Amino acid sequence: MTRDLDSLVARTFDVLVVGGGITGLAVAYDAAQRGLTVGLIEREDFGHASALRHLPLVSGDIRPPSSTARRQIRERRILARIAPHAVQPVVCAVPIYRSLRHGALATRAAFSAATLLGPRRAGDLPASLRLPRAHVVSRGRAIQQFPGLRRQRLTGAAVFYEYLAPEPDRLVFTFALAASERGAVLANHVEALAPLVEGRRVVGVRARDAAGGRTIEIGAQVTVNATGAATDGLLAPLDAAIHLPMRPRVALITSRDAGDEVLGGFAGSRRPLFLVPWRRRALFGPWHGEPDLDAFTAQLNQAFPALDLSLKDITLVHGARVPADGSDHVIDHGPSGLDGVITVIAAAAATARGLAEHVTDLALVKLSRAAVPCRTAETILPGASLRDVGAAIGEARREFDTGLPDDTIPHLLVAYGSRYRDVLQLAADRPEWRTRIASDSPVIGAELVHAARTEMVTTLADAVVRRTPVGALGEPKMEALARAGEIVGGELRWSGDRVRDEIAAVRQYYGTLKPLKT
Repeated sequence: MTRDLDSLVARTFDVLVVGGGITGLAVAYDAAQRGLTVGLIEREDFGHASALRHLPLVSGDIRPPSSTARRQIRERRILARIAPHAVQPVVCAVPIYRSLRHGALATRAAFSAATLLGPRRAGDLPASLRLPRAHVVSRGRAIQQFPGLRRQRLTGAAVFYEYLAPEPDRLVFTFALAASERGAVLANHVEALAPLVEGRRVVGVRARDAAGGRTIEIGAQVTVNATGAATDGLLAPLDAAIHLPMRPRVALITSRDAGDEVLGGFAGSRRPLFLVPWRRRALFGPWHGEPDLDAFTAQLNQAFPALDLSLKDITLVHGARVPADGSDHVIDHGPSGLDGVITVIAAAAATARGLAEHVTDLALVKLSRAAVPCRTAETILPGASLRDVGAAIGEARREFDTGLPDDTIPHLLVAYGSRYRDVLQLAADRPEWRTRIASDSPVIGAELVHAARTEMVTTLADAVVRRTPVGALGEPKMEALARAGEIVGGELRWSGDRVRDEIAAVRQYYGTLKPLKT
């Protein structure tokens, strides 16, 4: 997977995707798999603003019954089938209290999930990934099984089952790999400056390469606007802005330990707040609205009285902007007089693949091409031939465990699936690449080498924030950044000054995520 700007300007693509989050990457993958020529540009790095990064539940949120929730249930099952190594089941418990507001909502959601999802619908999944039916437990069982729930006025709990993405950035990037391997031309750190227009038809974009400062023009018969919260930035010059209301959704990563279950709690709102166990830490969210950490912390302490959370416990504040109506949107601008452009916005990572199918169907019509069946619901993603992570861990340890940290192999199998060998073989004769980059991370040096050589790493942040989870729980210590800079810089032949600048850029990035600077 290489970053080749000349390939972006050498032809007119059938489809050009602007935006490299999971939705844009899924569109590029689907379109390329159906035989279209595809280009994709992302102004930052792939998955930079993905909602999955900040709340790693595949459905993004747990909601009462709706058509969107039904699509999410269907699509998350597909995701478990095409990327079984990348997700794992997790129990979710939402308390039911003696009130109309917090009793009826949880019960309705529980029985909706029970109706829509059951073992009969999951026979194509490995046994370890089949989600049991949702159900309701009594107060006594709720207290026994989920002692973290607030007990005052508690009458029981609705117990759901969801998929957690232990390595959300790797899951998003797997769609980039899939698109590239089907022939799509991808480039990160390329910002779309303005659409190219002939009359009232969009024929591509003018863009700037942030790495080299070069301005390029990329031609396309259909341009897909998958820029999420920045959607109107591309449409405004065409007087086609959609003004879709977007709202912030915030989650907190903390230094607190967590158990194995996702716990819900209420603090006045109809929507529960969740405690999500991730990397043995407690992650809290989602908060809907502009970040107000004092208010958010106060509500968490109300929802989980034993928590006693304070600002000093917060190590990262993650945020994304999502549609305020909680719905997916696909807009063909042709009927309104602007041809050659489609806008797509996903409400959650779970529905990205299904939206991409819809977008490619539209693109084929606009291109006057014969219909080609979508195969992304059946075709496994790169690395997904590994269907039983638990069994594979033992095999991998017997073959590769010597000299590795004890948590590295489980991490590698979830992050890379059956391609974990590509990483470990790099370190076969390099013991210094078999050691941790940071004391609190399972990432070893070989992962950074692999990322720098084959995964379009352009900056140090690409390597330590998104290709690997070195910085998943908070700002890495200076010694970890120095070692990462040495490895990545050595592979990419950076000068000493460039390495120092890259380290400074990573530290500046984390400075924008610290609680007091949010």
